[in-house]
Amino acid sequence: MNQSVASGYARPSNWQDFERVSTALLSDVHGTRMRRWGSAGQRKDGVDAWATLPDGRIIAARLEGRTDHYAQPLAKADIDTALSEVASFPHPLAEFILLSAGPDDAGLQAYAATLSANRQATGKSSVAVWGWQTISSQISAHPKVRDRFYGREGGSSLGKKLTLLAAALLVVAGGAGSLFLGKNAIDASRAKPENPAANVGGIAANLDELNGTYRQCLALLGKDVFTFSRELIDTCRDPAAAQLAALSKKVDKQRSGFDQQTQAELSRLLVIFHEDVREAAAVTAAAHAFDNDVVQAMKDRCGAGAKSQPDEAAVRRAGNQAVAAEVRYYYLLRDFIIPEMAVAKEILQLHASGKPAPEQMQAAAGRMEQLLTERTKYTPGQPRWPFMLSSMKQTLARDAALGAEQRNDGAEEEYWRGVLAQAATQSLRGRAKDIDALIACGALKEDARALARPGT
Repeated sequence: MNQSVASGYARPSNWQDFERVSTALLSDVHGTRMRRWGSAGQRKDGVDAWATLPDGRIIAARLEGRTDHYAQPLAKADIDTALSEVASFPHPLAEFILLSAGPDDAGLQAYAATLSANRQATGKSSVAVWGWQTISSQISAHPKVRDRFYGREGGSSLGKKLTLLAAALLVVAGGAGSLFLGKNAIDASRAKPENPAANVGGIAANLDELNGTYRQCLALLGKDVFTFSRELIDTCRDPAAAQLAALSKKVDKQRSGFDQQTQAELSRLLVIFHEDVREAAAVTAAAHAFDNDVVQAMKDRCGAGAKSQPDEAAVRRAGNQAVAAEVRYYYLLRDFIIPEMAVAKEILQLHASGKPAPEQMQAAAGRMEQLLTERTKYTPGQPRWPFMLSSMKQTLARDAALGAEQRNDGAEEEYWRGVLAQAATQSLRGRAKDIDALIACGALKEDARALARPGT
């Protein structure tokens, strides 16, 4: 496959390869083969592929970018168009997924989440938007797809590193094209609109809200050895995506209230903030993949056609990958993302001051540059004792290795069994169709339906 680097894994260079990767991934994610809808190369009813899930639900996918718009960013109008066209699909859909080789957009994901809530309230399908970062995260969580298209070693985090390294290069104080232009920034203050402090203050309030979400997420991850996807969605991914969407919207709306230098700063900082939200989506995807494997194993055990041996090894692999992803994200939040938010707020306040001192500008630039550079170097592998490591993450440095007295296979197994026991209920939260199927086959009691209700 001819490839170009996007984020995490190499993005296919053409729509045909993108279609092959996407349909294989969706098949693996949902545990059933996605079938083409319509003739080769021709979309029908707004759908490119569809499948009936083991529990009877029907899902459909639309792969954007068939023409010269391949890998281009999507807009809200693309979602609206897709939904209007899929309305003619002749089967009742439970889930509709719009996939693009273009970048993820937190605003679009928040828009899709709102649409989903409104649609499901009237009996229509949910809708989700997967940009390449989300697809890349899903590839990481599905080894069969990763090995087929990217080899056993999988993709590197090169795309993510390039994004952050580019941001790091922008924060070298005093250089041409840098995030801080030293004297140039001070000179630009003469052209500041009236009341710049108030304009920046509004943005800073959004930063405080986003930072508060990341602190709550850090506390959530620090509380237990393992965090299930529903908690990550409710506490980390969705609030961060919605708050970043609100921040981006405010920046666009108030752009005329900032001088050109501050506008440039905001645009560059938003690159970093979008990468932060992508990380929240990635760790949630890993936990969700574990939940999927747990639920599938439960289904494999029930009913007349039950498998004699559910794929417990697959469940364990998914659990190991998910907890390792959570440990990594814990350290990203603690050591990089939350400190970056503080420096970003300082950046904006300096610009709003009207007369920023060069030494203050350079000091802030240096701190951001150091954070981003160190962040790109943080690439932990899959640990041998991921649950042991998670149990001690609050007291360990991010690069610390477990001591000889801590490398205990028995304790690792005990932690794993504890998480697996919780998964019997936690992995089912919010999954009404799966719960119905497991009740029907006798694996769950009727009162398990409470797990599908929000807040339970």
